[in-house]
Amino acid sequence: MAREIEKIYNPNAVEDKWYDRWREKGYFHARVNRGKKPYTIVIPPPNVTDKLHMGHAFNNTIQDILIRWKRKAGYEALWVPGTDHAGIATQAVVERDLKKQENKTRHDLGRDAFLKRVWAWKEKHGNTITSQLKKLGCSLDWERERFTMDEGLSKAVQQVFIRLYEKGLVYKGLRIVNWDPASGTALADDEVDHKEVRGKLYHIRYKLKDSDEYIVVATTRPETLLGDSGVAVAPDDEEKQHLVGRQVIIPFVERPVTIFSDAHVDKAFGTGFVKATPAHDPNDFEMGQRHHLDQIIMLDKNGKVLPVCRRYHSGAWEEERPVPAFLAGLDRFEARKKIIEALDEMGQLVKVEEHTHAVGHSYRSHVPIEPYLSEQWFVKMEPLARKALEVVENGTVKFHPAGRFENTYRHWMTNIRDWCISRQLWWGHRIPAWYNEQGEIKVCVEDPSTEDEKWTRDPDVLDTWFSSQLWPFSTLGWPEKTPELDYFYPTSTLVTGPDIIFFWVARMIMAGLEFMGDVPFKDVFFNGIVRDAQGRKMSKSLGNGIDPLEMVDKFSADAVRFTLIMMSAEGQDLNLSEKSFETGRNFSNKIWNAFRFLSMNLDDDFSTDITGLESGFETADRWILSQLQHTIEAVTRHLEQFRFHDALETVYHFFWGAYCDWYLEMIKPRLYRPESEEQRLTARRIAAHVMKTTMELMHPVIPFITEEIWQYFKNNEEESVMVAPWPVANPTRVDDEAEMIMAFVREAIGALRNIRTEMNVPLSKSMTVFVEGDDETVHNLLDNTVHFNTLAKVDSLSRAAAGLDKSHCATVVVRGVELFVPLAGLIDVEKEKARLQKEINRLQGLAGGIRRKLENKNFTEKAPTAVVEGERNKLANILENLEKVQANYAKFQ
Repeated sequence: MAREIEKIYNPNAVEDKWYDRWREKGYFHARVNRGKKPYTIVIPPPNVTDKLHMGHAFNNTIQDILIRWKRKAGYEALWVPGTDHAGIATQAVVERDLKKQENKTRHDLGRDAFLKRVWAWKEKHGNTITSQLKKLGCSLDWERERFTMDEGLSKAVQQVFIRLYEKGLVYKGLRIVNWDPASGTALADDEVDHKEVRGKLYHIRYKLKDSDEYIVVATTRPETLLGDSGVAVAPDDEEKQHLVGRQVIIPFVERPVTIFSDAHVDKAFGTGFVKATPAHDPNDFEMGQRHHLDQIIMLDKNGKVLPVCRRYHSGAWEEERPVPAFLAGLDRFEARKKIIEALDEMGQLVKVEEHTHAVGHSYRSHVPIEPYLSEQWFVKMEPLARKALEVVENGTVKFHPAGRFENTYRHWMTNIRDWCISRQLWWGHRIPAWYNEQGEIKVCVEDPSTEDEKWTRDPDVLDTWFSSQLWPFSTLGWPEKTPELDYFYPTSTLVTGPDIIFFWVARMIMAGLEFMGDVPFKDVFFNGIVRDAQGRKMSKSLGNGIDPLEMVDKFSADAVRFTLIMMSAEGQDLNLSEKSFETGRNFSNKIWNAFRFLSMNLDDDFSTDITGLESGFETADRWILSQLQHTIEAVTRHLEQFRFHDALETVYHFFWGAYCDWYLEMIKPRLYRPESEEQRLTARRIAAHVMKTTMELMHPVIPFITEEIWQYFKNNEEESVMVAPWPVANPTRVDDEAEMIMAFVREAIGALRNIRTEMNVPLSKSMTVFVEGDDETVHNLLDNTVHFNTLAKVDSLSRAAAGLDKSHCATVVVRGVELFVPLAGLIDVEKEKARLQKEINRLQGLAGGIRRKLENKNFTEKAPTAVVEGERNKLANILENLEKVQANYAKFQ
C-alpha cells in the first residue's frame, strides 16, 4: 500500500523538528576519537552585538556544508561556535542605552558598575545570533560554545601578552596612532578605512623671523598649524636651499620654528614648503624623529582645540604656548573654518584650491581619524610576519580561490607596521600591566602591590583582535594541554571574508606559529560579499539589507541556503533580491513532488537495494545509475576544491533534469503497466535508490528536506542522513554504452517535440515516425520505442520503407539519422500554410519598420547607444524567427 504523503511540502513542520532531533541525538558533538581523522572549523566569531545578516548566512552556510560533508565522509567533524566581545561596538551600545534610559554616562557609574551593566546586557541580548544560526540549520557543536571573554579565553589572552612582553615583542611607546575621537580610543592601522575625499589645499603665508618676507606653505589641515614645530623642503629643491636653517613664525601661537631639508618632501607638491606637525601626522612624526623636532599636541582626545599647546619633554607632557581664546575648545573642523577666516583677515591666506585626497576614517564610528601622538602598547610585527608569510608562500596554508588573495597578503606582510593593541575602553581584556609611583612597569596577572608599595593597573584594554587571533587554539583549551587541543589542532579550514585577511587571518597564522609551533589551519576559503540586486553592498544606511530570518520564515531555511550557494560563483560576490529565494523554494517543491510521486508507487516493504537485479536492468536503468556515479564523483571533487556552486549545480541538474524530467517519466509504463512484476520491482528500487542517494548528496546544502525524505528510504540499521556515509562512486555502474544510447534517444525525443511545437501539431494527436540510418543506430532507437510513446506521444516508430513519400513530412536529422513525421492527418495543411503566411507578413512588416529606423541617421546619431543597439538586437531576433517560419512554410510547397 502506498504511503500517504502531504501534497504540499511544509518546512515549518519539518525544520525545527529535525534540528531538535539532531541535537538530542548528539550528532553535532565531536569527541576525541583516535580511530577517526579529525576535521575542524572554528566559526569566525560574530560580535555579541550582532544580529544575523545575509553575509553571516552565506558564510555559515558554506561552513555547514563542509562540516556536514566531512561528518558523512567519516571524519570526526568539529565546528566550534562562539561570539566575540566586540569591545568598541558593545561598549557603545550599552553607553547609548545608559544615556537613553537613565541620562548617565559610564563615568557616572564607575568602571566596576558599568562592566556589570555590560555583562548583564550580554546575558540578555548576546545570544541572539546563536539562536538565529540554529534556525539556519548550522550544525555547530553547541556543547563547546565559547566567548572571547570567558574565563579560559581570558587566561589565554593574559598569557600571550605576558609571553610576548617577556620576549620583547610587546612594548609601550610614544607613537602616532589612529585616534577615533568619536569612540575615544586608538585604532590599529587596519581598522582605518581610507576614503577619497574632495577637500581643499590651503596656501598660507608664514613670516620669516626678523624679516618682512614670507614663505608660502600648502596644507590640507590648517588647524594643526598650532602644533607645527618645523617647515621642511626637499633636498633637491635648489631654489629653497638658501632658506634652510632660517626660522619662521607660526601664526596665532607665535612659535619660531626652523626650516630644514628632508627627503620625504616632494618639491612638486603644493608650494614645496611642508609644515611639520610631528604630534599630528605620521610622516611628520618620522621627520621629527630624524631632525629632533618638538612634539607638540594642539587637540585633546575629543578632537577639540586645547587652550594651551602641550609639548612632550623628558618623558612627560608640559604646557607650551597658549592658544587664542577664539579657537580654544572648538571642534577640529570648526577650528579649521575659524583659522582660515582669521588668516584671510590677516592677509596670510594666499589662495584655496580644490584637492582630492585620501582621508582615514574609523571602521567603527566612520568619522575621520585623528593622527595623534599618544603613549600606547604595541606588538613588534616584523619578526612574527616573516614566518607567517613563508607558510603561505610555500603552500602550508592554501588560499582559495587560488591566485586571488596571495598578493594582498604578501603586500600586508612585507609592509607591516607595529600593531597598536591598547584601547581606551572599559569593556575588554584589561592589560596586565602595573605602575608604581616612580612610573616603573610590571607585567603580570596578579596585583603586585605590597604593604610598602602600591601598584596601579593600566586602565586600558586590549584590541578585540588580540583575543580573536588566538581563537583556533584558545577555544580548544590553550594554554592548558588538553586532549582536544592535541587532537583537533591545527584546524582544517577557515571560511571568512577577504576584508579581514589582515585583521584576523594573518594574525591567527602569526599567533598559531608563535604559540603552537604550527599553522592554525591548512585551507582558507574567502567567500564573496552579498550585495543587493543593483550590486550595492548591503548596509543599514542604504536600507537595502535582506533579513535572512524573514526569508527563512517565508521560504524555508533550505531555500535560503540553496539560493545563496546557487547564486554564488567561487569566491565571487553575489547579487540578491527577495525574489531570488523563490528559486530555492521552487527546487524544494520539485524535490517534494518527485518524492510524493515515487512514494505513491512504493509498497510499505520496499527496498533501495538494487544488488542482484542487474539482469533485469533496461537501458534507461543503466543510464541513470551511470549518471549517478558521475554525479557522486563530480560533487565530491567540487567540494574538495571548494567549488560549492559547482557541486550544487551538478546535483541540481542531475536531479531535476536526468532523474525527474527523464527517468521518472520513462519508468511510468513499468510502474502502471508492467510486463512483469520483476520489471516493476526493478524500476521502483532503482528510482528509490537514486532518490535516497541524491538526498545524501544534497544534504550538506539543504539538510532539512533531505532528512525528511531520506527517513522514508532508510533501512532498519540506519538513523539519519546526517550520519549516513557519504556516497562513493561505483565504477562498475558506469556504463558508456547506455549513456551513448540514452543521449541519442533524448536528443531524438527533443527534436520530435520541437517539430510538434514548430508545426503547431496539437498535443491531442499522436505522431507516426519513420527512421532512416545505419542498422545499429536505428536498432537503438527502436529498442526504446516505449520512451518515444511516453515522452513524445509517438504511436508508431519504425524503419522508413524504400518508397516512403517524404514530400509532406517534417524532417529532422539527429546524429546522422533522419526522422520523418508525415503531416497528413496531424494538421490542416492549408490552414497551417495560411497561418504561417500571416506570421511571415507580420514579421516582415516589423523588420521593415526597424530597418527604416536604423537607416535614419537622425535616429542612429542622436539616440543613446544602448537604444540603437537594442533596436539592432530586436531586428536580429525578428529575422531569426522569420527564417524559421519561412523554412516551415517551404515544407508545404
